[in-house]
Amino acid sequence: MGNYPVILTIQMIRKLAEIMKKTLRLCVFACFLSTTLIAQTFSIITAETSKHKGCVQLANVPTGTHSKEALKVFLFPQNPDNPVPPIVGNWTQDSTNVYFCPLIPFSKNLTYQARFPKLSYFTFKPVPPKNYTLTKLTHIYPSVAQLPENTLKMYFHFSAPMSDGNAYEYLQLTAANGDTIEAPFLDLKPLLWNEDRTRLTVWFDPGRVKRELLRNKKLGAPLEEGKNYTLRISKNWKDANGYSLAEGHSKKMEVIKADRIAPVPRNWKIMAPKANTKEGVVINFGEALDHALAAKSLTVYTKKGKIVKGGISLKNQERTWVFTPFNNWQSSPYRIQIRANLEDLAGNNLNRLFDTDLEKQPTKKQALPYYYVDFRVE
Repeated sequence: MGNYPVILTIQMIRKLAEIMKKTLRLCVFACFLSTTLIAQTFSIITAETSKHKGCVQLANVPTGTHSKEALKVFLFPQNPDNPVPPIVGNWTQDSTNVYFCPLIPFSKNLTYQARFPKLSYFTFKPVPPKNYTLTKLTHIYPSVAQLPENTLKMYFHFSAPMSDGNAYEYLQLTAANGDTIEAPFLDLKPLLWNEDRTRLTVWFDPGRVKRELLRNKKLGAPLEEGKNYTLRISKNWKDANGYSLAEGHSKKMEVIKADRIAPVPRNWKIMAPKANTKEGVVINFGEALDHALAAKSLTVYTKKGKIVKGGISLKNQERTWVFTPFNNWQSSPYRIQIRANLEDLAGNNLNRLFDTDLEKQPTKKQALPYYYVDFRVE
């Protein structure tokens, strides 16, 4: 009996130690969140009034992880067989940022790369010449604010050719609570640029969008119905000359229920123009369609099968298609040919659904290369 208080004390100590371990793990996790939810971003200071003008800035550096000297800048590209030492300069640091100022100012004719442990490299050219027009992100499609849960693609349009770097590091998708959505996009290599590198096509990971696939079951869909998201595009994205964008952008998105119905041309509403005018023929799709495909999948023909030449525009956030002829309309019937690969935002085309419900038998439908709608000009 005399040993009982000692045994009880040991049990209490063990219990207390276990509680302390759990508390420590929670603290470590909380500290980890506090440093990772705030993005570490590189930039070049350009403000004339800044004492750090012409220096590399690394923002939101986690305190106590590395010394400020861990920020190093190299000439780029490196020769793997004969690597060069880092650029000589000076470091300064404030409460959240580290600055590297080169001893000799960065040359506008050279390309550099800033590195910091565990962060993606920052490749840059210094401040562009005064007469240089910075590249802008001009459009993001779909332009609608409400996106179906199974949205498949996004398009980014730029005012000038862009570089071929890792585009995904400049795109960040976050939920309303600030959490970053991990790997929402399909990491395609090479990237899907158009010929002049002014439009990039980015796919939401189809393995997560399609139901019943392993990635969908394990990670869930990138977008979830009833939730709000923000897509941020970093200013540090480089154009073909190595200069950053004129500014960063963000797109807010409200996610609605998944779209599991294919577009049906016979349900579209057509507004015919008047004869002897160059008025546009207008099609209201009744929903937003894929911007790139809608711009090239419809062709207007005369009664005799001759192509009518003209210009195409999409309006009303990709819900409306307008064709304006180069020459006046004649009083006659016309036909619009539609390629079957025309898709809605969820990748459903005129012949099939992108994601068929496995619990239901798919509808047996003859696959056609083209569909048609007719209108008459009076």
